[in-house]
Amino acid sequence: MKIFAIITGILTAILGCFAIAMPLRTFLGIGWILGALVLVNGITGAITAFSKKKDVWQGVFNILIAIGGGVILFNTFSRVMTDMFLAYLAGFVIIVYGVNSFISAIKNFKESTAAGVLGIICAVLSVVAGVFSIMHPVFTMISVGYLIGFSIIMQGVNMIVLACAIKKA
Repeated sequence: MKIFAIITGILTAILGCFAIAMPLRTFLGIGWILGALVLVNGITGAITAFSKKKDVWQGVFNILIAIGGGVILFNTFSRVMTDMFLAYLAGFVIIVYGVNSFISAIKNFKESTAAGVLGIICAVLSVVAGVFSIMHPVFTMISVGYLIGFSIIMQGVNMIVLACAIKKA
């Protein structure tokens, strides 16, 4: 058992290295994952709705969701558009986070001037990063690809460390 966990950790870390070597491809894999999730969700929702025999419209709606997932999954243009939308969405989320942080920093400014100033600086940097992400979605995709790769490497190292910590049963 221990040896399999170590091998899995090593393979996971190697996969993370590949993700870092190809960050744009790593990010573009998100469209595949999202398409598959939407397709499976639509199919299971339709099966559930039709099994109750009362929710025919819910079943039809879920079939349409499954078709949408299939379009994302099997149509290259739709998958690329999904990935681009997610890159823009990341920028908008960063901007909203920055605005929220700014509001929190203003509230904290009364309690601690240093914390308030630091919060305002971080909030402004977040808004700038969000605007930059929206203006340069490919840069956002590459950055997220690197983050995914580093996360996968960390997971692999974590698996190796935990496997080495396991004592014989």
